[in-house]
Amino acid sequence: MKQHKFKYPVELMSKVLEVSKSGYYNWLRSGPSNRCLETRKVIELIENIFEESHQSYGSPRMKVEL
Repeated sequence: MKQHKFKYPVELMSKVLEVSKSGYYNWLRSGPSNRCLETRKVIELIENIFEESHQSYGSPRMKVEL
């Protein structure tokens, strides 16, 4: 919705997606969730390990490193 708010009214998008406008605006104000922040940290760790292994580690070795 955020990407399309200049092309379509938020009210219309909320009806089509069956979400409340107030819920959308609360989501915008709330920032990233704890789960999202944790996921970003894990992804960053995986990317660092992959680069340090010269892009040779697969999932078994990656699991051990994590």
